[in-house]
Amino acid sequence: MALVLQGGPGGTKEGTENALALQGAKETCVWNLPTNLGYQYKTCTLHTLTPTSETLGAYSGLIPSKASENDFMMALGYFPSKAIQTAANSNPSKLFAIADFDFTPPVANIVSVMYSEDQIGFLAGLVAGQVAKTRGGKVAVIGGVDQPSVRRQVNGFGSGVKITCSTCRAYGVYAGTFEADSKLSTTVGDILRDHKVSVVFNAASIFGTMTLKNLTTHDGVYGIGSGSDEWITNWAYGSVPGSEHILTSIQTDYTVLIRSVMQSVLRANLTGGSTVFYGVNPDPNQSAIKLALAHEAAGVFTKEFQNSIQGYIADMAKGKLTTGVDYKSGESRTS
Repeated sequence: MALVLQGGPGGTKEGTENALALQGAKETCVWNLPTNLGYQYKTCTLHTLTPTSETLGAYSGLIPSKASENDFMMALGYFPSKAIQTAANSNPSKLFAIADFDFTPPVANIVSVMYSEDQIGFLAGLVAGQVAKTRGGKVAVIGGVDQPSVRRQVNGFGSGVKITCSTCRAYGVYAGTFEADSKLSTTVGDILRDHKVSVVFNAASIFGTMTLKNLTTHDGVYGIGSGSDEWITNWAYGSVPGSEHILTSIQTDYTVLIRSVMQSVLRANLTGGSTVFYGVNPDPNQSAIKLALAHEAAGVFTKEFQNSIQGYIADMAKGKLTTGVDYKSGESRTS
């Protein structure tokens, strides 16, 4: 098996997607495989590949050349997508997977592995509504590019807010980018200040983090991160101003996701040409989407609040509570 990590300066530092993914792979792909888990193989050898940078070109020079050496190869995110497809086309008898990217139309020997993005937004909305109901009742989500994957988070957020604070007002702003842009960040920040929001969820990656840092530092707005535990990764363990206003982050746990996918491969029950989804689970160890710790904001996002959110998570996992978001379009089904 081969796991293709992400390029860039983060490497495998604690809390990064690379570190979590690598942990999941190492937990699963071991030389002497357990005999009681239904695996169809006795041994597993893990190869890790890392591009020189997080660009399409860096992956294109890496993945196709290594594909024939592995029975299964998995990569993370958009940037390796073209290289994975090239490798899959050249190696039709081998199985490939990619996380956080949905091949449309599907490719016969590639599995698209997706987080339930509507649940990410919904969970953030539950937290935002719970906190904002005594803080002015206005919340917001910063979206990146207006596309289905982001709309699922934005509209999921609005649905979640309604559950915990039916009187709250939720705003959504699409920045049109995920990248750092200081001028645009100031503009978006001013819009949210005008709305007098008290809680903001980041669904815009680097751009959202930049905007949240300004709002938490200068305006006392509470922030909800996404992807990693942003208090650790982007507020550097509380050493960056505004860290005390990070309520939590909606973590997409690559350890759980990679472990689950690789276990399916070893059981020979992962099918190419399909899209599989990973979402919330009442057991944090099995949940691909989960709340990060409250850290410095534990006095606001209290244990009582956290326990109530866990109740909603249990209902989501059982199908008793749904986000009301259409997967294909990312729009709310009621809109």
